[in-house]
Order: sequence, then structure tokens, then C-alpha cells
Amino acid sequence: MSYSLKVADGDLVAQGNQLALVFGVDKLNQDISLWLLERYGGDRFHVSMGSILEDFVGAISTPSTRSEVQAEVFRVLQNYQAVQLRRLKEAPQLLSSSELLVSVDDIATTVSYDTVSVMCRLRNGSDTSTTIKVAQIV
Repeated sequence: MSYSLKVADGDLVAQGNQLALVFGVDKLNQDISLWLLERYGGDRFHVSMGSILEDFVGAISTPSTRSEVQAEVFRVLQNYQAVQLRRLKEAPQLLSSSELLVSVDDIATTVSYDTVSVMCRLRNGSDTSTTIKVAQIV
């Protein structure tokens, strides 16, 4: 089982005199949110990490905006899944089933004037379904 430091609003979360940790499905949710918020190609050590969702900020919404955002979110989720698969093959004992992204059940995108909201319904290795608000682009 792996863990990550808990992040809220871009800052590490303190829990008493220690830093808070996330495990399992909470780690999966946090990881995906961070992957979607990270600028694609912005991390030289993890060049496939990140998204181009930032490019939609300030852009004019067209009839294709919704499908473009959905495609970008799906691409990021596939990249995340590929990284997990590689880690699973190298050291399966380091991952728990609850933090594995097994399937993307739905990506719901709503376009309303200058706002694009994205909700993802995912299933992890423990067969638990979770919904994540992954982006709100204004």
C-alpha cells in the first residue's frame, strides 16, 4: 500500500504536529486531481503527467469544447493508469487494490457560458465507485 501527503488548496495539510496522509481511494482521488491540475510537460521528471485543461481558460466556448475537454480528461486518466500498471508490474506489493484505477465509467462535462465543469465516475480495484469533480474551467 502506498500513501501520499494530503494536499488541500495547493498546500500540505497538517494533522496535529504531523503532516496528514492519504491512502486508498482518497489517494486515487487526490492523485487524479493533481494530474489534471498540473500543466502537461511541466514536470521534467514525469513528462507524461499533467493536462492541457489550462488552455481552455479564457477561451471562447464552441460546440466542440465539451468533447475536447472530455477527451483531454480521458487522455490524462489513461496516462495515470499506464503509470500505475508499470508500478504494479515492478512492485505489486506497493499498491493496494483501493488505489488502483480500474475503469473510467463516465466523464460528464457541462458547458455553461464561460464555465466548464467535469465530473468523473471511476471504479477502483476494490470495485468501489467514486465520483470526482476534476475540473472547473472558467
